[in-house]
Amino acid sequence: MTRAARPVTYYDTTGLRLRRHGMAISRAGSEWHLDLGDGRGCRVEAPGAEQVPHELSRLVRAYSRDLDLVPMPRRAVAGPGADEEPGTARQVVLGYLERQVEALARADLAVRLEDPEGVHDLRVAARRIRATLRTFGPVLGGRLAGRFVPALRWLGASVGPARDLEVQRARFFAALEKLPPETVSDEVRTNAEQVFAAQAEEAAAECAVVLDSPRYLQLLNALDVLLVVLREQSAGAQGKRARRPAAKVLPGLVWRVVAETDSRVSAVADGAGAVHAMRKSVKRLRYAVEAAAAALPVDRAEVLKSLRGLQELLGEYQDAVVAQSRLRELVESGEATRAHVLVLEAEIRCAGECAEQLPAAWRKTYRQLAPLRG
Repeated sequence: MTRAARPVTYYDTTGLRLRRHGMAISRAGSEWHLDLGDGRGCRVEAPGAEQVPHELSRLVRAYSRDLDLVPMPRRAVAGPGADEEPGTARQVVLGYLERQVEALARADLAVRLEDPEGVHDLRVAARRIRATLRTFGPVLGGRLAGRFVPALRWLGASVGPARDLEVQRARFFAALEKLPPETVSDEVRTNAEQVFAAQAEEAAAECAVVLDSPRYLQLLNALDVLLVVLREQSAGAQGKRARRPAAKVLPGLVWRVVAETDSRVSAVADGAGAVHAMRKSVKRLRYAVEAAAAALPVDRAEVLKSLRGLQELLGEYQDAVVAQSRLRELVESGEATRAHVLVLEAEIRCAGECAEQLPAAWRKTYRQLAPLRG
């Protein structure tokens, strides 16, 4: 005899938060299943459980916001904004902002699933949201949007060390491979592994604390409220620029970031602080171009390609500077080996070469963005 199929019960918040993002939690007998909607998922055996097991509920916290997950009928739900035709400055920027808030939740889930790129994606999403609120404040409501910047900066800074350690570990061991074999002992490799492993464990624990903290949940809820307010605000309350066609407003706002970046390029020779300031401006500029792409009178693909190249150059410089700082601590403590000194020298050269290339790389990008000036 064929065994009858077990009935399946679906769980969600009463507002269908999971379903609206393409996810589903279901139970069949004692087996619980989280379907992420992209081919990934996980299963948990929980005999006798009537509530969603903690192993699953914690994974979707960025979506459920700690609301109760209760049995719900299974039916299709349209995604947010499916029928909208963006055209005003507010609509174009708000569409991008909504996608980044969604990306933040996806990255949160990736971190909880221990995806290697999860922390990086989380930090990038937070940066994109913060940059969008700053750059396009005039069409989003400057004061309201500006209140989120400190919390987003806190989030990025809190989870950042976990990603930075991954980068520095890979960088250090790649540098060792380029050295003469006789200068790199097994002890050097073993000690480095132990140091990076200990620091990574500490950073991962801090990251977990942040994602489970009330402050983080408050930030997510506040972003939800912000999106609702901006989406439902009456035309009369939006302000003149928010209601105008995107192509008439957004190029000028993006140009402000171009001008800010250009003003920082001349100071690159002053050292790491000046280069870091330029790096922040270039990131903000890239995100601004991404957000307003459809409304800009430039070759968007070429501009974004140039900005990515410039960002990679600035990132390489920054990584070299951070590596130098770690290595100098070893040298000053007297614990450095010949291998450490050679890697330090290589990082100093790397930073210098990157700094020399920055002005020319920026001039190319600036020429591509010149039509924004009008």
